[in-house]
Amino acid sequence: MYPLKKLVPKIKFTQEEDDRLIEVIERLGTRDWEGIAQEMKHQTPRQCRERWNNYLSPSITSDPWTSQEDELLDSLYDEFGSKWSKIAEYFPNRSANGIRNRYKLRQRRILKEKKKAEKLLKNNQNKNHESNKNDIKGNTDISEKSIDEILLKKNEDLYSLFEDGTDHYQIFFGTCS
Repeated sequence: MYPLKKLVPKIKFTQEEDDRLIEVIERLGTRDWEGIAQEMKHQTPRQCRERWNNYLSPSITSDPWTSQEDELLDSLYDEFGSKWSKIAEYFPNRSANGIRNRYKLRQRRILKEKKKAEKLLKNNQNKNHESNKNDIKGNTDISEKSIDEILLKKNEDLYSLFEDGTDHYQIFFGTCS
């Protein structure tokens, strides 16, 4: 009845088509996707069903994900893998497609943060390596005196945080009023 998948163009639903699909489903229900598609003219039964189930159904929420939902999603993915329909059974107001999209978005963010952290770590290691090379090249005999001077300077900076009257002093020694 419908042409092969290759011959069916992928056309985005317009607002008018969304409104029409909602009206047709209100009349016919969600059991006869063939009949619904015939009334829609330019969409296949599958396109109509997926548009309804993933975007238009009033039972689907577009509310922001909570941290509890994210944790549940991670746990269910560990258990079921990428069986999105199975995972969707645990999220009554989210579509399988929406769940998959959320999982993939979070994975991209995690990967991006991981790469950023690795880059920062590598840059810090390179800076430390360069600093050590300069110390070795410029002053092959790092004396106890220079180490003590460095430690003393760091301690002075630390002590300045706790000078009497500073906020840090009041917080640390409990003299806040």
